[in-house]
Amino acid sequence: MFSEIRQGILPLALRNIKRLGDLERAGLLIESLAKHWRDSKPFELLIIAPDRDADLLRSNLPRFPNIEVTVRREGDFFPAFSSFYWMTGWYRQQIVKLHVPAVLGFGGFFTLDSDVCCVGNFDSRTFVQYDRALSRWEPKQHHDWWQSAAEVIGIPYDTRSHGLSVTPNILHGDLARQTLERLRGPRMSAMTSLLLWKARKPLQVPWTEYSLYTSTAEINGTLYDYHAEWDTCYTSDVQLFSERSCVWGADDFERLVRLPNGTDPGGKFIIVQSHARIPLQQVRDYCLSFVG
Repeated sequence: MFSEIRQGILPLALRNIKRLGDLERAGLLIESLAKHWRDSKPFELLIIAPDRDADLLRSNLPRFPNIEVTVRREGDFFPAFSSFYWMTGWYRQQIVKLHVPAVLGFGGFFTLDSDVCCVGNFDSRTFVQYDRALSRWEPKQHHDWWQSAAEVIGIPYDTRSHGLSVTPNILHGDLARQTLERLRGPRMSAMTSLLLWKARKPLQVPWTEYSLYTSTAEINGTLYDYHAEWDTCYTSDVQLFSERSCVWGADDFERLVRLPNGTDPGGKFIIVQSHARIPLQQVRDYCLSFVG
């Protein structure tokens, strides 16, 4: 169950060392968390990076007294010959969000990406209601990967049902651990199992971390022990994420920056898509304009 949520995990690989765009965006995420975290104890952000990037991140990320940043290497959690390293970056990020919290015994935690910014005040109890998390949900019929993940886990696929949506979101280490146990075979690790499913469907998305997590919790009967029902989350006064304030392209940005400073973003986190190629200082000015 959820008693509090004060931890977050950020998989981060620096794709372009010369521009350092991912590093700068991660720095903005940390700065935005520092602005809006309202708790007596620090927020704990764990960054998991390829071995080649870890030292650069440790020496260049900003530091704030209310945000405790820890950078760990992928190699601390995945042996050199693990099937993990045979996967592309997007799938590796997904596995990190399940495997590392399970290994470290996390309770409730936020899943984050470098394109995410915090735009609203929150504390360790903001997203906890009756010991369950107010997570993000989506109708399963919106993405084909829900049907594929149901096949992986071995649960019937229902187009009318809802599952946990994409990053940013809130998960629990107990259910992440159950997910990996479900995937593990008598002679096969969870990583190898997922790699084989990917090889079987090379032109599809056979699974995502959230579809595997949701499907496992459904078949185990534990989903609503940890997460508030989807209809409750959709209508809650507290929203983790705001679709309306996100920036997906330059045209979005031109429209949004005209809004007055302090405008209610509609949720505590937004995404400013890096592929929109908006200068980071402009992104920073926009994200930090919300008063919370």
